[in-house]
Amino acid sequence: MNEIAIFGLSALFICFSLATFFLSRIPLEIFTNDYDYKLDPLLAVFFTMLLGGIGCYYFFPDQYDTIKDYTCFDFIVPFIFAGIIYFCYLLGVNSITNIVLFLLSLAISFMQPDDFRLFDGHLIFWQDRIIVAILLFIISKGLGILNGLGVIASAQFIVVMAITAILAYLGVIPKVLAIIGMAYTGAMLAFAFYSWPPEKLVITNGGFVTLGFILGCFMLNVCVEHSGASMFIASSFLFTEVGYAIYKRFILNIYQEHYYMNTSYYDISEDGLHEKPVVIGVLKIFFINILLAVLQVAAKENVALPVFSVALNMWMLSVLAGDATSIQIFSITRWGFSSIKKALNYNNNKEKIQTEIIESEEVFEIEEPIKEVKKSTKTKKTTKTKQQKNTSRKKTSKITSSLKTK
Repeated sequence: MNEIAIFGLSALFICFSLATFFLSRIPLEIFTNDYDYKLDPLLAVFFTMLLGGIGCYYFFPDQYDTIKDYTCFDFIVPFIFAGIIYFCYLLGVNSITNIVLFLLSLAISFMQPDDFRLFDGHLIFWQDRIIVAILLFIISKGLGILNGLGVIASAQFIVVMAITAILAYLGVIPKVLAIIGMAYTGAMLAFAFYSWPPEKLVITNGGFVTLGFILGCFMLNVCVEHSGASMFIASSFLFTEVGYAIYKRFILNIYQEHYYMNTSYYDISEDGLHEKPVVIGVLKIFFINILLAVLQVAAKENVALPVFSVALNMWMLSVLAGDATSIQIFSITRWGFSSIKKALNYNNNKEKIQTEIIESEEVFEIEEPIKEVKKSTKTKKTTKTKQQKNTSRKKTSKITSSLKTK
């Protein structure tokens, strides 16, 4: 088990350093829509993951204690398909992109071993493969929906890889998957530092859908090793956010320009809370999901904890969406409570300052015409007094001139 820690941390550090080097060459605080796609941060993360996966495959052949016989082809194909998806997003035609994404998800599902069933005993072969393709499609699109705050999408990716490493350390899944997952984590962790609010680098929604496809393929490999329930718990936040966004869009008929605008974390951000406290609250949800995914190892069946995790995430998201006060979601633990309280106080003080400014401006607008009226009355009075003085002077001059003549 010590080999997993040593090799995994080494892969994480190498990929983190490599991705940081690539990302540091990109101009900061410039969004991907404003410059050439060649400078998209996705490319740095994408190629670092690809190199990390191939390197782990060739340098750690002794760690292959898997059920499925992996080849280099199994690691490269998801990246080739992900590149096709990203190219379709660059074309800007959403319908074509969605069709291509589903077809490639279907191809990945049929590439799995014939004896693999995600829902063993419940569905026949072709039904199971279609459901797997649909889930892979949802995971891909869901990571794009989480891209309203890039660090949340990055954290969801990292959480899945962290759970994989823990399960491998416990001897539940093969060691090679944990090492590859740690390599992927290093690349995504490098981007997470740049996407922490305030964001310095931004990956487009299409870029995160591309990474979501890679994530889904990796999760499918873990499911082949009989750990599908833990993977579902690991991504329960993603599934609940997708369900919440679909509910708002198609049931409540709330149309937004982007799907991430219908998510819970976007709603609470619109209510005035800073981005950092929102991210901290979501990280707490991820922490709870990690605990539940690890507890799933000791569970005798694969339904109760996944259902409980979905219910727990739905409750937390309902709080985030505004069914209760915003601070309740953060009172689950004391971690980060002071920073949230400061942010709320800052918002309250900011609102007070804004109201005072508005009131002072209104008072100024009222006082200005009063001053002008006073000035006009004063000028009128001064002109009258001047006229009276002039008339009196004229009268006295006439009297004196008449006396002189006499």
